[in-house]
Amino acid sequence: MIVIVDERELVTEGYNSLFDREGIACAGFASGEFGEWVNSAADTDLRSVRAFLIGDCREGSISPRQIRDRTGAPVIALSEQHSLENTLRLFESGVDDVIRKPVHIREILARITAIRRRAQEDVAYTEIGAMRIFMDGRDPAIDGQPLPLPRR
Repeated sequence: MIVIVDERELVTEGYNSLFDREGIACAGFASGEFGEWVNSAADTDLRSVRAFLIGDCREGSISPRQIRDRTGAPVIALSEQHSLENTLRLFESGVDDVIRKPVHIREILARITAIRRRAQEDVAYTEIGAMRIFMDGRDPAIDGQPLPLPRR
């Protein structure tokens, strides 16, 4: 799941729709709602988050360090300001990457995969009995045989 934090409901709904087309679950929050959620969410819920995308939020309302206290998922800032000062400020706040908008959803997914690969947080697969579930988007396998699933 990808978590999007932005004050504009239109933005969170738009990203939700785009990620849905790629078969990726997504949840959108305003910054006030997100602070409450990240502090009260169960650890199992936070482990299911692939990345946090932070967009337009009230100044000081979202802290990447607050997210880091609960999970190791990448925190990526979506920036509409194309200035070096803004980019440096975002990196100093603790984000893992800054992406300038507009950006294609597949580029965001590629950056998330690269960050997770470098952090070596992403286990290649999980085995449950005879089933092997891959964390990189591949179809699961049962007894070594692929089980094709629809993208949705």
